Amino acid sequence: MKKLLFILLILVSQFSFGKLSEDEYKKVESMVFESLKKDNFLKVNRVTQGGKLTSCELEFGQVYRDYRSQSGKPVIVSGSFSLMYFRDKDNILTSIKVVPSIIDVRSEKWVQTYPQFLDFKINKKTLESYKVTDFKCGSENNGRCKGYGDGKLEVLKLVTSSNPFNGEVIFSFTNGGYDNQFLLSSLLPPKESFNIRSDFNLCMSEILDEVVKDLNKRK
Repeated sequence: MKKLLFILLILVSQFSFGKLSEDEYKKVESMVFESLKKDNFLKVNRVTQGGKLTSCELEFGQVYRDYRSQSGKPVIVSGSFSLMYFRDKDNILTSIKVVPSIIDVRSEKWVQTYPQFLDFKINKKTLESYKVTDFKCGSENNGRCKGYGDGKLEVLKLVTSSNPFNGEVIFSFTNGGYDNQFLLSSLLPPKESFNIRSDFNLCMSEILDEVVKDLNKRK
């Protein structure tokens, strides 16, 4: 976010020290978007506890211009999809986290904005029927997190059937509003995306190995 503030200050100063015209604001918005869209990313985070793997997180970031509900303002979407193993409860859950921030060049601010609608699909199948929790999250508590799980491990089967892993994030800022959506595979060049998403599959396989080991110990 410090980088964003720096970009905004530099771009605004290139025009004038007074109030900019509408056309000038539009130019700044375009320049901010062009500067930030290069920062789209995918990243695998491995979380351990007591030296043992407990969570695999596919972190992502996307920048786009929202012409449908925000008059073309740039929007930064940060979030993650995770597979978590709770050893003490013999439980495996998955979760999606989405934190959109709308960039307002007029005020030189960005505002985390709660998505009134959020869905996550794998192979075009929604996880909504497996939802077990839904809550606000993020540094300003204006993001949205959902957790998924079921006793028959249907979610786990669906998640691991996607190899390399891929999913579609779908959200909107208002109830009944236009959807914004993107595939995780679209955030990076094909080869780089393939390798990172394959690494996420490997991480999930390690967690499943841990589950099997723990089950065998209890026999």
